[in-house]
Amino acid sequence: MNDGDYSDLLIYLAGLFSIKKIGEISIDKYQIRYESSFLIEGASNENGFETRNFPENNQRDKIKSMTLSVRGVDNGNDSTVKITWDYVEIEPDVNVKAAREFIEILDRSTFRYF
Repeated sequence: MNDGDYSDLLIYLAGLFSIKKIGEISIDKYQIRYESSFLIEGASNENGFETRNFPENNQRDKIKSMTLSVRGVDNGNDSTVKITWDYVEIEPDVNVKAAREFIEILDRSTFRYF
């Protein structure tokens, strides 16, 4: 899905996982497990590193992408969800309606945070 600004969602998820120090959460019908984050280094948005550790508070604005394992997007099967600043990628591919429903529920959950 190439249609938005997901930076607030990345900050929200980073806070949710790192503050609580939990690797798996439930939001609505979805089981979401943190896998990794790509953190940028320096002035270039291209250079950085992947980490399986939870991002620290001072790293939240450096998160370029986050990879999650999600159950519930595809009829109970596990999906890999990569969220970046500009797009969300779900593997294996799911229908657009299911993908949008998942992102909308995540977006709604951020209102409790901000």
